[in-house]
Amino acid sequence: MRNNSILTRYLIVFIHCIFMLISSTTYAKTIIKGEIIAGGIILVNTLPGADVKLDGKKILVSDQGVFIIGFQRKPKEIQVLQIIYDNKVVEEITLNVKKRSYNIQKIDGIKKEKVDPPQSFLDRIYLERKSVKESRNKALLIKELYYNNGFTLPAEGPISGVYGSQRILNGKAKSPHYGIDIALPEGSNVLAPMDGVVLFTGNNLYFSGGTIILGHGQGLTTSYLHLSKILVKKDEEIKMGHLIGKVGSTGRATGPHLHWGVELIGKRLDPQYLNVFKK
Repeated sequence: MRNNSILTRYLIVFIHCIFMLISSTTYAKTIIKGEIIAGGIILVNTLPGADVKLDGKKILVSDQGVFIIGFQRKPKEIQVLQIIYDNKVVEEITLNVKKRSYNIQKIDGIKKEKVDPPQSFLDRIYLERKSVKESRNKALLIKELYYNNGFTLPAEGPISGVYGSQRILNGKAKSPHYGIDIALPEGSNVLAPMDGVVLFTGNNLYFSGGTIILGHGQGLTTSYLHLSKILVKKDEEIKMGHLIGKVGSTGRATGPHLHWGVELIGKRLDPQYLNVFKK
């Protein structure tokens, strides 16, 4: 009789352990696609209906459990991703973000007017930057996951400028280069790399000249600068491969090229990592 009692206890403990194991693996469904690296972006699939936090900050998640995370030029090296279901943390993932080194170029002896814009242009620059920022903020309202429909390059050609590089002119650090420059002849085609909505167009911005900003869902935007022609209109819905503009040298550019940039809710990312959306 005693042996039966001991056996019953062991059986109860065994069943409880199996139940706990099944319960925990039920929630371990988060799949991460992409490289966890400075300037990178990852595509994540988790439980439908789950809430997600990154270092305590809420992340936009679709009803299907799809979301994206970007890592800025100099990110926090260890970040914690929490998957929350029924108000409980059911999964916690530590993201170890790889560092990158960037090319830093120091140049002295440059005339002051070549380093900073003239005082007379400061008001114009402020208003242009404000307009661009407001347009990017509208990307947070795009709930449709346009980025999930595939990816292609906006143009192909020699890379003349890379993400993250920076110049120090006359001892003054300038803004890092947040994008990729593709050197192409004037008038070359620029295509939409993903489905999306046109959030902003401007023909003559001080720094970027002809400019287009596209929204792709959950706050993700891509930008196209120095264009000679803009072939889309604000609020227009476009498909991947759609002709949106022509390469130029407008704004502060030394020659014809496409500057291609990416931003995710204030984080400036490296466009090369958009290939995570490639089908």
